Amino acid sequence: MASNLDTAILLGKETTYGTPVALTNAYEGKADSWKRETQILESLGFRAGYQARRSDRRTVVNMGGTGTLEFDLLNMGFGFVAQAMLGSVSGPTQEGATTAYTSTFATTADDPGDSYTVQVQRVTAGTGSVESFTHHGSTVTGWQLSQDTSGYASLSLDFDFEDVETVTADGTAVYPANATPFDWTQCAVTVDSVATDVQELSLDADLGLNVDRRFLKGSALKSRPVRSAIPTFSGSINSEFASTTLYDHWVADDIIPITFTWTGVNIEGAFDYELVVTMANCQFTGESPEASVEDLAAQPMAFDVLYDGSTDAVVMTYTSTDTSL
Repeated sequence: MASNLDTAILLGKETTYGTPVALTNAYEGKADSWKRETQILESLGFRAGYQARRSDRRTVVNMGGTGTLEFDLLNMGFGFVAQAMLGSVSGPTQEGATTAYTSTFATTADDPGDSYTVQVQRVTAGTGSVESFTHHGSTVTGWQLSQDTSGYASLSLDFDFEDVETVTADGTAVYPANATPFDWTQCAVTVDSVATDVQELSLDADLGLNVDRRFLKGSALKSRPVRSAIPTFSGSINSEFASTTLYDHWVADDIIPITFTWTGVNIEGAFDYELVVTMANCQFTGESPEASVEDLAAQPMAFDVLYDGSTDAVVMTYTSTDTSL
């Protein structure tokens, strides 16, 4: 009998928005927040004999829904979802004659335009049977990448989906073989090209998508979300107060590069499993250092990621043994 731990989250890359496809990749999700949304229409008017609202004047409309996929970032399999996070994709490109392959993902003026079929396999309480909820037209609307000194790099992807049903057969969960998560000991940060000791970091994205494109077309199903606002990328680095360097950057309103790098074990030759997040133009939004009678003085620094008109705002370079996304 299956247990609650047999819950699975499977994804497949759609060719056409909202058209289900085979489920090819599985991720070790930390929570289940995939929820269907409905709109209830009720017709009320003068009519004798009302005891309550009439049952034949009620319509339930399927509004799709939202969900979040949160998982520890592995040294394999990231590219499959990374293609929906930024905009442009190149690779995987083989590094020489080694088994290392590098993919690069970068922001663009256009939204990524990718959608997935996402199946959440839930196990019933008591009987232990598996019930699959399959979400079509699942589009990444935002995401958060985070790391602290207590665990693994964590990625959270926010999705909007067009429709969900329970008739699609259970997919088979396929996870990256021999993959391991990036941990905090493998992470390093540079600020203005200088190595900087950081205790906690995060990078948040809102892709600026309009997710409510509904029309009078004889169907409740929405059209594919498209960009309707300027995307925003913001983050934070928290550390001990070691000098006034970060404070001075904030006060001077400097535009500086920030990089987050996770370097894993060696693949072959000079190439390691690695994720490098480069933000070429960042501006601190403050704040002043904070002293304490119970701990060391702290330096929390939030920042915005900006665009200088030519250099991509956010670039992610991922090296693994994945020969395809």
